[in-house]
Amino acid sequence: MMSIGKASTAYADLPHIVAARERIENLWAAGTDYSKDIVDDARSNNRMLHLDLDLTGECKLNCFYCDRTPDRYNSVPNRVELTTAERLDLIEQARNLGATTVEFPGAGEPMIDVGFWDIIAGVHGHGMTPVIFTSGYHLDRSAADRLFQLGATVFIKHNSSDTHIQDKMVGLAGYAEKANAGLHYLLEKGFNQSIPTRVAVDMVVTPQFNESKDFEEVVELHRWCRINNVHNYIVTLIPEGRADRAAMILERERSNNMLEAVRKVDEQEFGLTYKPSRPMSGGYRCRQVNVGLFVNLFGEVYDCNGLGRFLGHVRCDSLETIWNSKFARHVRTPVQDGFCLLRERVWDSVQSSGMERKLHLYRRFEGRHGADEVVERGLHAMHQGEETPTVVPSAGSV
Repeated sequence: MMSIGKASTAYADLPHIVAARERIENLWAAGTDYSKDIVDDARSNNRMLHLDLDLTGECKLNCFYCDRTPDRYNSVPNRVELTTAERLDLIEQARNLGATTVEFPGAGEPMIDVGFWDIIAGVHGHGMTPVIFTSGYHLDRSAADRLFQLGATVFIKHNSSDTHIQDKMVGLAGYAEKANAGLHYLLEKGFNQSIPTRVAVDMVVTPQFNESKDFEEVVELHRWCRINNVHNYIVTLIPEGRADRAAMILERERSNNMLEAVRKVDEQEFGLTYKPSRPMSGGYRCRQVNVGLFVNLFGEVYDCNGLGRFLGHVRCDSLETIWNSKFARHVRTPVQDGFCLLRERVWDSVQSSGMERKLHLYRRFEGRHGADEVVERGLHAMHQGEETPTVVPSAGSV
């Protein structure tokens, strides 16, 4: 075995690999490359760096591992979806709080939202990075060109190199060929020519399909990503929604084994050393909870789109008010640095799900510190629904 820090192949001299040995975040996708010093500075100055924003709940796919809970489906009775104008206002509010990235994780397929291009242009117009999670099904050469000009970073679904498995995982025949073509268009346009890169593959690893012996397929995709300067967002599924079933979950020990297989490739072939942080492979560490907010289809606000501790509602309070509420500050106090509480809680057999899970911490907080009026107003709005949507302007905090 090569000594630590040495690489066994010529890949070690690739510019993005050299840059990563100075700063591992140089291998992460642009807009998500928050290093610890950036996060520490934002925390010290109470700046919000990251806004997650759901667009449409419509999607052509039927992924068996979909983590959407009911609050992320469209057409929920008595709940009114945000308009394009409201979303543009939220983007401006986020910018005023210091945000540099607006991410679209996809309640459904973001690219088919009626306001998609106006919203992406709005993010770009504020000098922020749009980060889009897409199936790739609607990504043609023209769309790739347009996204490139708007400074976007694109995460594209790629669960397997086997097109049959890829189709089966998303429940749609013919999907894989379209998604593979979409990835080709992104590379053709040069999304991977910058440091950090502007393209990522999004792979969900499950025991049923792509957890092969010794994680060969995972390792091979990771190696391809490293060579081609593509961020590898290779993770175990988020145990929420349809995916909240024990049979689908890659358990803690197997997750550790997957991360270790990837780490060995990085050390021996690319000269990269780091300590993995479950469940993200390749040295990636999510730090969003400390610097971001997530707003779902209906304006309900959480700390992130995965775990989702409920914080308030944008039709009751501005983002600034929600960001500075006493419960939101409490949620942000622990340093995240990659640790995914949702997966860890499931592996620890905590028996809660859906909204119960999302309110678990707040109920404990309420018992010790009293109710947070911002959370309470948000819960009331969520349960009652709104007949007439109103926008809380960015200049006014309640």
